[in-house]
Amino acid sequence: MYHPTVKGTYYDMGHRYGTVVHGHGFKVSSQSKEKLDFGRESEPEVKRVFPEILEEIRGFADACNAPYEQLTAFMCSIGAFKAEPNCSVFASFTGSDVVFGRNYDFLYSFKKYTESYLTCPENGYSSLGHTDVFIGREDGINEKGLAIAMTGVSSPGNHSGVSFCLAIRCVLDKCANVDEGVRVLENVQHVSTFNYLLADKQGNIAVVEASPDKVRVRRPNKGEDFIVCTNHFVHPEMQDKEDPNARSTTEWDSQPRYATISRILKENSGKVNVRLAEKILSNHSGYVCSHQQKIRLGTIWSVIATLNEPQILRAEGHPCKASYRRDLRLNKVIQERRM
Repeated sequence: MYHPTVKGTYYDMGHRYGTVVHGHGFKVSSQSKEKLDFGRESEPEVKRVFPEILEEIRGFADACNAPYEQLTAFMCSIGAFKAEPNCSVFASFTGSDVVFGRNYDFLYSFKKYTESYLTCPENGYSSLGHTDVFIGREDGINEKGLAIAMTGVSSPGNHSGVSFCLAIRCVLDKCANVDEGVRVLENVQHVSTFNYLLADKQGNIAVVEASPDKVRVRRPNKGEDFIVCTNHFVHPEMQDKEDPNARSTTEWDSQPRYATISRILKENSGKVNVRLAEKILSNHSGYVCSHQQKIRLGTIWSVIATLNEPQILRAEGHPCKASYRRDLRLNKVIQERRM
């Protein structure tokens, strides 16, 4: 996993990192006519919701000597055409802090693209986030103590709009708490079906279940201080937005993972510490730590965070084998801001 730092204006962040990766031989791949059309149709919605990110895309494209339209099409179509629904996320309020846990499960071939970014926009919140698609993010924690992570859900179709990885960047860069993040995600035209789990240091937690034509917000069940999402919708008004065949085929392990994590949290009354979070994310009996060797897919990174400080720990690989190591880069930014 690479550990880049990007800071400055959005154009500068894109251009500086684009220069680095271009120097190592990266080239923006040519996009199909279908994706180019999708990117052109999506750009106005991205501009409405998060115009700054288009400047970052432009800076990256310029540095890579690539057409802006090609890179925009790539970034806007991520998750829209071929979903790979995996991953598990939970958050639990302990009474004094929030513990956030996330396994990112994907094809092992993508390990070489994984990155842990410290992102410091000139006009936005700094964050530590993880991804395999450079400009976008799959999860992250920002300087305000807001955490977010996505999980894919199999979809019967798509719609031009804001891809999940750009939506997460918008929340990390622009939102200070769960309520602000939820408002952003409710106001977005989503390209496909996704769950977004949000948690903040004030103890607020929620899951936004999103599809191109409907968005619903799920809060913890009565009497519970935790919430979980895997790769299916739980809100009763969202279940008809899934691919009806997915739960028995591509998402066969989604409900067992959801049930396993929920059971452990419930048994511990939601009072989770880092050690228990490690145990949950390393679980094999409920498939939480994923090892699907036949298709070369599994957990390629795992993140645990407590949000008051924040304390961010990351295992680069299967959490049952790789050690969690604390990443202090965001803490240093926060300390510098206080001085």
